[in-house]
Amino acid sequence: MALSRRERREQKRRLLKEQRLEQFRMLEEQEKKAKTRDEYKGFLKFYDQSYKKLLFIPFIILLIAIISIIVQTATTGDFINRGVSLKGGIVITIPVHEPIDVEDIESFLKTHFPADDIDVRSIAEFGEQKAIIISSDNLDIVKDILEATEEKIPGAKEQSSTETTGPSLGAGFFKQTMIALIIAFIFMGIVVFIYFRTFVPSMAVILCAFSDIVVTLAIINLLGIKLSTAGIAAFLMLIGYSVDTDILLSTRVLKRKEGSVFDRIISAAKTGLTMNATTMVAIIIALILSQSETIRQIMIILLIGLIVDIINTWLQNTGILRYYIEHKSKRAVKVNIVEAIEK
Repeated sequence: MALSRRERREQKRRLLKEQRLEQFRMLEEQEKKAKTRDEYKGFLKFYDQSYKKLLFIPFIILLIAIISIIVQTATTGDFINRGVSLKGGIVITIPVHEPIDVEDIESFLKTHFPADDIDVRSIAEFGEQKAIIISSDNLDIVKDILEATEEKIPGAKEQSSTETTGPSLGAGFFKQTMIALIIAFIFMGIVVFIYFRTFVPSMAVILCAFSDIVVTLAIINLLGIKLSTAGIAAFLMLIGYSVDTDILLSTRVLKRKEGSVFDRIISAAKTGLTMNATTMVAIIIALILSQSETIRQIMIILLIGLIVDIINTWLQNTGILRYYIEHKSKRAVKVNIVEAIEK
């Protein structure tokens, strides 16, 4: 029995719908095959299949860092250990002609001045001790410190040089550097949003930079390092290093289309980790050769920050980006299937 024109149209529509559904099924099967591919082995296979679980690691570290900073603030009244240049105080430099036990001098002075915050460091050149630096936040004990040090280092009072930073000046330095850090972070966020014009990838980059700063700051506090203005400058540099690798990753994953998402992540990781490795080598060399406390503090902060950035970039940012792309692809497939069925 011949079919009517209407029945033939319905039959063609059903066939077309079945063809579209079959195409979408094939796409889903291809995605599943891409997820279960066995071309990567060992750590890369684990990294590929467990990225959602690995995403918890940087968030747990960030949470611990925030708790550590909160405890630091509650116990000391300040969220960082500020040095003399940021809170005011004295810095006494005493040249020495023979090796001096810095720990013995520091213990000796703390016994004489238990109520004051006193720190003693050594300055060396090519491994040979040249001077010791005594710093304190109390401006009124310069003469007392020098007189006490005379017992351990004869002639210290005559040979010493003293630098003084007033509390108001130190507080002013601290306020200005913190404002500079906040402004740099805000403008970094604006540039990232303008470049990607997508909320989730942009927020992933900003979150990664924020995590780098917070975790590095918590580690610096735990190590007892007293930050100077140079230390704040190191945090400004750290923002640049962090955003550099994050934008590299996001650009490779979002802008390029060749290969799978994980292939593009591995390509970005090869470049990004090479950049980090070369920078870390330069930092380590500077730490070995330089005797300047300012340079050493900058290098220590950058080294810690780069190690933290590796975790945050290749676990946190990568995990967020990959989840976002896969979720977006699944949603697009579902929308297309629904539209095909409705037609």
